[in-house]
Amino acid sequence: MSYDKILIVVLFLLALVLVQLLIKYRGNVLHPSLPKTSSFTKISVQARLPLSKNDRADVVSVGKQSFLLVFAKGNSPSIIELATDDQQVLNGIEE
Repeated sequence: MSYDKILIVVLFLLALVLVQLLIKYRGNVLHPSLPKTSSFTKISVQARLPLSKNDRADVVSVGKQSFLLVFAKGNSPSIIELATDDQQVLNGIEE
């Protein structure tokens, strides 16, 4: 086996490792320069109710809003926004 081929493979692997390190450290340098926002919205499943073997209903909260998602086999999910406590209080005041 010729040493030229082994040398080419070793140099290629070394170049790949250097590119990986370059990307890794460039990513760490560029990442902190992105604007920091605290507006990341937390999404969580509040409740899950199985309606049948293939159907279910979930209550999902996104930030301060809540949604009812109904999943049925063969159909796209139905999404209904639920009123928050603040909206119910405001609606009671307006009436």
